[in-house]
Amino acid sequence: MWEFNLLVTMAQDGRYRQMLEELAPYGEFHKTEFHGVVIGRVPDIPHFLETILRQRQERAIAFQDLSRIVPLDKVFTFDPDDFLAKACNAIRPYLPRMSEHRFYVRLERRGYKGQIVSPDIEQALDSFILDELADVGHSGKIDYETPEAVLALETVGNRCGIGFITRELSDRYPFVHVN
Repeated sequence: MWEFNLLVTMAQDGRYRQMLEELAPYGEFHKTEFHGVVIGRVPDIPHFLETILRQRQERAIAFQDLSRIVPLDKVFTFDPDDFLAKACNAIRPYLPRMSEHRFYVRLERRGYKGQIVSPDIEQALDSFILDELADVGHSGKIDYETPEAVLALETVGNRCGIGFITRELSDRYPFVHVN
């Protein structure tokens, strides 16, 4: 399985080939079977994000077909039947970063329509995180209005990437956000 550390989506009415050509110098990017969704691997995510930001500031037309970028820390494969269990296991390392903060979980599902229901999974993961934090004497708070972080799960077929999107990251890079 090819490892990726970025998910990129195309702007409405964007040009797929143009977006891929602009991204190509910075890493390896591949179209997916889902319209407007590209997965990529770059050697240095912070450097890549700075480059995109600088290019957009210097040239108004730079990366105009790009809607958003989600940096991903890890990727796992799953079957619909084991998705929740694998997701719970995969998010354990994020628990210390989520303690004492306002956050929420967002799942952007591509594939498995009707088999994986995003709101149900999000609620289950929110509960899992709060329970795990309580078990170790920490607290966290679900907050959809003013979160300090969003735990983003992005599925592409049977692969799921996880990214921890802080408010600071989204403020610095307006194209880094969840839907």
